[in-house]
Amino acid sequence: MKRSESAIPRNTPHVLSFVTNSEGDYLAVHADLAGINLLIQELEILREQLELNDCPHTHLSSPDAMGEKLTTTKLEGQKDENNVISHVKIYGWNEEWAARHGLKKETA
Repeated sequence: MKRSESAIPRNTPHVLSFVTNSEGDYLAVHADLAGINLLIQELEILREQLELNDCPHTHLSSPDAMGEKLTTTKLEGQKDENNVISHVKIYGWNEEWAARHGLKKETA
């Protein structure tokens, strides 16, 4: 399905938040159905571009970072959920560029 065929309307109420612990080595993702659909839509766009051998990226940001895709919600009282992430950048790497950047070993 192409991006334009499944576009989620802007400003659709949703929950999609990324929260880390204070060390940053634990990540919790909170999402409702609309938030999951938004995330899937973003990933499908990246996949379409990767299938064309491109190296795409996308930004998910909260109103704190001039965006509307992320929310700033977290569970109350969770000791391992301290820092709400306001900006997430997701990169898509084709085989060549993943190897060039040392993200993946080159295959023969």
